Amino acid sequence: MLRRVAIAATAALLAVPVAASARVIQAETVLPPGQSGHVPQQGQSPNPHLDDQLSLFESFSFKPATFDRPGTTETVAAATITRDAYGVPNVRAGNDRDLWRGVGYAMAQDRLVQLELFRRGTQGTLAAVLGESRLESDIVARRDYYTRSELRRQLRALPAALRARFDAYAAGINLWLDKLKADPSLRPNELVLLNLEMAPWRAVDSAAIGVQLARTIPSDDGRELENWEALRKLGPRRFNRLLPLRTPGQVATIPASEGRFPSNPGRTRKDERIGYQRSRAYLKRLRAPRATASAALFRGGSNAWAVRGPGNHAYLFHGPQLGFQVPEQLAELEVHRPGLDAGGVTVPGLPLVGIGRNDRIAWGLTSGLTDDDDLYADRLAGKERYRFRGKVRKMRCRTATFEVAGQRAVKRRLCRTVHGPVQARSRGTAWTRRYATWQREMDTLVGLAELNEADSVQQAGRALSKVSWNENTMVADDQGNIGWWHPGRLPIRPKRWDERLPLPGTGQAEWRGFLRPSQRPHVVNPDQGWLANWNNVPSAGWTAGDAPSPERTTGPLHRANYLNRLVAQAAANPSFDAVKAVDRAAGTHAQQRVLLDDALRSAAAGATGPAKTVYDAIVAWDGSYDTTDAAGTVDPGVAAWEALKDEAVKLLPRAAARWLGGPGNSHAFDFGGADGAAFRELTDAGLARAAANAAAALGDPSTWRKPRRMYDVSVLGVAPKPALKFYDRGTWQQAVELGP
Repeated sequence: MLRRVAIAATAALLAVPVAASARVIQAETVLPPGQSGHVPQQGQSPNPHLDDQLSLFESFSFKPATFDRPGTTETVAAATITRDAYGVPNVRAGNDRDLWRGVGYAMAQDRLVQLELFRRGTQGTLAAVLGESRLESDIVARRDYYTRSELRRQLRALPAALRARFDAYAAGINLWLDKLKADPSLRPNELVLLNLEMAPWRAVDSAAIGVQLARTIPSDDGRELENWEALRKLGPRRFNRLLPLRTPGQVATIPASEGRFPSNPGRTRKDERIGYQRSRAYLKRLRAPRATASAALFRGGSNAWAVRGPGNHAYLFHGPQLGFQVPEQLAELEVHRPGLDAGGVTVPGLPLVGIGRNDRIAWGLTSGLTDDDDLYADRLAGKERYRFRGKVRKMRCRTATFEVAGQRAVKRRLCRTVHGPVQARSRGTAWTRRYATWQREMDTLVGLAELNEADSVQQAGRALSKVSWNENTMVADDQGNIGWWHPGRLPIRPKRWDERLPLPGTGQAEWRGFLRPSQRPHVVNPDQGWLANWNNVPSAGWTAGDAPSPERTTGPLHRANYLNRLVAQAAANPSFDAVKAVDRAAGTHAQQRVLLDDALRSAAAGATGPAKTVYDAIVAWDGSYDTTDAAGTVDPGVAAWEALKDEAVKLLPRAAARWLGGPGNSHAFDFGGADGAAFRELTDAGLARAAANAAAALGDPSTWRKPRRMYDVSVLGVAPKPALKFYDRGTWQQAVELGP
């Protein structure tokens, strides 16, 4: 089946006629609050590009993002940097080295403080300048990642051209640092306040950022310990019901008619049942460790959709949801040299366009959230020895020293086993984390660099076969094709151990390899004519893993189901404006209020007393939390809906509510795992009780109108915190039309 799907997808791609004069027709973007993170010293003029895109974002407007927009130009060595009206740099040079040296210079101008904090955060030296509050994250950065010598070895393994690009990027940053030394008035205010002189930038600094980016954006460190705790508190039957391996009615990005991609080929339902019993029996003999900290600097959510239009047109819209801060974690750029014309966003410190478009394709990324790491219980045979496959082995250990501002330095012993870094210990056991991307994170940068230069959906697929991370990629090209990939090093787990729980480190529960590119979920030009993803499961047959995203347990109530409805409507009569308009509805409405419309109306018809007052308010509300009255307050249905959700969750067992959790910061009105379980588990009588409790909690209905919700924007540095209305939208947004 998988081979037939791959052949069919390739045939569909090759059958599309090539347009005679294909191109990017329209491109628009918005990056709130703004491009720059440079805060001038006190007494100097304010930076206009700290927050000059807020008004665009809040009005659902965009700025032009076609290539070579006019602006002010600066020459740096052999590169020219032209900044448009929003301060976005367009770097042009005659070769790759000069180009990326210019990009490094421009990024340092815009995001120097962010570069320094990213460097320290990914190499475990933040506490040296910010104090004890950063010590734990420093320990994680050095425990779970690599030493500088290991990073240098990974750099040397890169293709020569990409390795040279890292060096050129570092040289560009250092050009700007030299300029600051010559003119101290150009220093950002944060460096002045901290009395901090930045050390020269090195290629290894960018490598450290790239490694942590490639591991943490699409996935986290796993929830095995949380799941094990829930199993002990809830019992095996309730645990299995609340966190099933396969959620009924789950929303997949790849239509079932386009193929089925199992996450563990060859495993049967009988294997899964035996594995659950076997894992429970094994864990009864062990003592759980304390929960451990993990690094997740770049996590969030994201959505993307692509539509095929008539006349070989294709449309792509994308919004990575990394949370709003000043400056943003992403920075815009445009790059040109012979053979490369591309623009979009990147994480400061990396010499490539991470998300964006070139002159032939556009692409967007959303977190895949497939479980690509496991926690192993390695049996100790001494303080730094363990047993594996019947033999005693010695851990690889080192002592790390952590400088802490205002305090004595702290020393920690950091160890690894055959499975990976030791993250915790309990009686007789070392708890170690195995990462699918271990020492392969830089493969992602190789694949993305090739994606930057791809000229078709087909070439994009070949580039994505090389990335190691599990970041969903939506692509549209100028021949009218659309495609979607769920890529990365995706492990094939043992058939008869439960993937939701810790695995034995004895050697009997090792991975069986990794999915081949043809086995990873992917689709090109589906018959329905559109594709959409909002961090939902990739395909029918995909299992939950350890549930890195508990919200997926909501099944048909997942927010992606609402997005699918909107995209399908736009695809019925596609246009650039219709595809963009999906964002306004998706980003301003409580998704499950719309999905549950029929059920809520039925409940309102049968309710009485205070419960009916709550249901009536919800039914009368259209789900928008953006619409306000003259006083700036939202519909009373907003408060009623949120109260109903809260009270429904309170009726779950306490352990389940905390374990499954609520929606993330980027999805405040969405369902979290606990919300989904409540609406799935509670009877009509239980929900009626929740409605009555909500009415009691809310009080007088005349007070239900509340001010519109605002986003709590975080500040990385000393920039003023802007007021930003809450939207369930991307940190950066891109809309592109391609075709003849």
